[in-house]
Amino acid sequence: MATKPGVVRCRPGRMAQYLGALLQSRPEVREPFELGFAAMNISSWDQAIGYFKQAIVATNGPGLVALNNLVGVCHYTQGRLDEALKDFQESARLAEQYDDRQGGSRALGNIGRIFHDNGELDRALTLMEQALALSDDSNDPWATAIHLGYAGSVHHDRGELDRALQYYEASLTMSRDIGDQWGVATQLANIGNVYHDRSEFDKALEYHREALAMARQTGDQWCLASNLGSIGNICRDKGDLDEALKYDNEALALAREIGHQLGVAADLGNIGLILADRSEHEQAVPKLAEALTILLATGVADGPRQTLTGLAGCEDKLGRKRLTELLKQAGRDEEAITDVFDRIDQLRMRRPD
Repeated sequence: MATKPGVVRCRPGRMAQYLGALLQSRPEVREPFELGFAAMNISSWDQAIGYFKQAIVATNGPGLVALNNLVGVCHYTQGRLDEALKDFQESARLAEQYDDRQGGSRALGNIGRIFHDNGELDRALTLMEQALALSDDSNDPWATAIHLGYAGSVHHDRGELDRALQYYEASLTMSRDIGDQWGVATQLANIGNVYHDRSEFDKALEYHREALAMARQTGDQWCLASNLGSIGNICRDKGDLDEALKYDNEALALAREIGHQLGVAADLGNIGLILADRSEHEQAVPKLAEALTILLATGVADGPRQTLTGLAGCEDKLGRKRLTELLKQAGRDEEAITDVFDRIDQLRMRRPD
């Protein structure tokens, strides 16, 4: 029998954007950059990438550091992590070439974030520490606050909750000092996740609701979607499945709207797990299957296990034949279905009944 899966968590916080001197660049560079940045602000990621690439062709100077970073942010948001990694690595290489420490700091931090997503925690932490050293050296408190939060997330996933809390609180203090409302909301959410993992659900809700209110006030849809999902996770762990489903459905709609694929996958996975908890296994299967498809495509380390455990639980209740029928109805072909069952079988071999 499958064990009960945990939640699928989507970490709050965006990648570290960098504009450098683009606002003062020549018109043939600045104009496509401004159009691309405007497209980012309305979540038109492919359009933004197209404009940024126009600007890349038009320049051969330090502005390339920022432009490659921005293309990476777009690719990351779309769940195209391999492409994002190449973009950030190119940004880091150019930053070293042009002695751009602020640009280098943000590129290294973003590279670390991707290694974190891929489960390479030690390598991620090394990159975060390098990014922190550069942001401190270049007097870039905005980036320092982001990197502190990133490092806290790595310690969090290593199970070092006290250490994670120290980093989150340091980032929160710095974000407040520089008036970065987005950073404040992000770290409140991170702190809430620590208390969630400590099973201090009421305290976790306090932090997430404060972050949620701030996200609504500032119009930060990314942070808003993340906190809605986090509150849904807490409600599920408290046994309030109807309330959890309400929050996760709202989070899913918002994640789809802004095109954040990892957020979409997390919310779909959590909705599927809630439906399974409610014994609505036939309704759970397509949600879990869609979540798994996205998670496997992005290559992230966290998430596939939870969704596979949920699907294994559905198989326990429905049988393999019915699960196969539901996966077909959800648009999965024979090869994809075979892969799902292979993964479920591997999961069962690693877990006691």
